[in-house]
Amino acid sequence: MNERIAVLLVVLLLELLGGLGLRNEATAARGRIEVTRRCKDECTLRINFCTSLFNEVTSPANLQRELDRRKQQQEINNLPQL
Repeated sequence: MNERIAVLLVVLLLELLGGLGLRNEATAARGRIEVTRRCKDECTLRINFCTSLFNEVTSPANLQRELDRRKQQQEINNLPQL
């Protein structure tokens, strides 16, 4: 009878420790998921910013402005020196 109680107590202790370990692992897994999600969100924001900046820089109006500026600079450089 004492053996049976001892075995049951050991099993109970193992289940308790196993349950606590699983609970801790679940909490740690949730933390890792949250870190990954935040990293993904930050990367998405950076991608969106870079895309909008690229679209702004390469828009036809900005490209034409840059071509006009370069043309004006060449004309200034080609003026005779006084």
